[in-house]
Amino acid sequence: VKVGTFGHSGRGLQVFVSPDRTRRFYHRVSIEAYLGRKLTREDGEPPSFDELLANAFHKVPTVQFNPKHEQDFFKCLDDDEKAALPPASDIHFCVISARRTRTSLGIKGCMVVHESLKAGGVKAKWYVDKGSLEQYRRLGFDAVEDGGSLCAARNKALKEARKLNKACCEISDDISRWVYYGALEKTVIKDESEANRLTKRCRKLQVSPVAAARFLLARLRAAQQRNVQHDGKNVTGGPKLAGVLPTGNVARGIRFPAVTHSNFILGDFFVVDSCDKKSDLVLFDEEMTLKEDYDFTCSHISKYGSVLRLNRMTIAAKHATNPGGAVEQRDKKGKEEEKNIDILVRKWPRAFHRNPTRKHEVVLRWPGSEVQPDADGADEEATKAAKKAKKA
Repeated sequence: VKVGTFGHSGRGLQVFVSPDRTRRFYHRVSIEAYLGRKLTREDGEPPSFDELLANAFHKVPTVQFNPKHEQDFFKCLDDDEKAALPPASDIHFCVISARRTRTSLGIKGCMVVHESLKAGGVKAKWYVDKGSLEQYRRLGFDAVEDGGSLCAARNKALKEARKLNKACCEISDDISRWVYYGALEKTVIKDESEANRLTKRCRKLQVSPVAAARFLLARLRAAQQRNVQHDGKNVTGGPKLAGVLPTGNVARGIRFPAVTHSNFILGDFFVVDSCDKKSDLVLFDEEMTLKEDYDFTCSHISKYGSVLRLNRMTIAAKHATNPGGAVEQRDKKGKEEEKNIDILVRKWPRAFHRNPTRKHEVVLRWPGSEVQPDADGADEEATKAAKKAKKA
């Protein structure tokens, strides 16, 4: 494989050269037509890390954020929240990653996250698997060993943030976009068609992950100061965990208030206010290999009475489609998913219901709270199923 210096981007074009060096090919289908058969893994060794780098680097887009978007973004905060808005230096930015350096697609995704943070003025710390540590460092990342598992990496990041007396922002390695729908802050629409129509026309504020984390922490700390009213009770201290809508479809989010206090916090992007050394730090359950963010959400609600989720903020992430990371923990039969669902049900028997539309998935509904917005309408179906089960 050779990487040339031409192509419409001006950053190189991948070229495959025949063994006799008389022919050049740019697509796999052309090679297979030339050979008269399908290519298999036996036709060549997997590309080296250097070859993957050459292939990935010319595909990384330039990351820039419109300053006007971020100015308008912070205008969505009220006076109390603006007073609580922290500088980026008050947050320990952590990227949780593993085995993404094995493919050019994985490297590209990591570089997009790195460049997005860099554009926001931050160089994050990367918590990665031991086997890939040196490759991550060659990408220019400040990388350390993850402790042996996903939850160990998450806990290591939380503990280091506590030692630094900073809040902790944990970020997945495959996010490409952070968007806020500020114009819909006070809008609640139950009709799905109307919600879809409105969100398509609404102005979208695309912001950096640094701005998004500062925004989350400002709302979190303002909520703590107000002693958030939850279930009619005064919750001492208020929430310590804040996150974003768990689906990229904000139309699902505007069926509910802009901020809710007992819904699932997605593990791909969240902030924990871990500075208060007087209280015990809530950690991830290292028995879990998947769905650890569901358990973490429940632990925070149980301890502090609430969490804080912004239903007008979305992220674009690949989740289960890119090689490496938690994807490698999953199996086709869903045995690993079911093992972790069993743990959730054992620990929080009243909080979880089976997702009626998606196999090996659950819906979190904390007892006595509102239903969470789901990507596929499973929230309403799960609620109906729960009511039927209760009557039975």
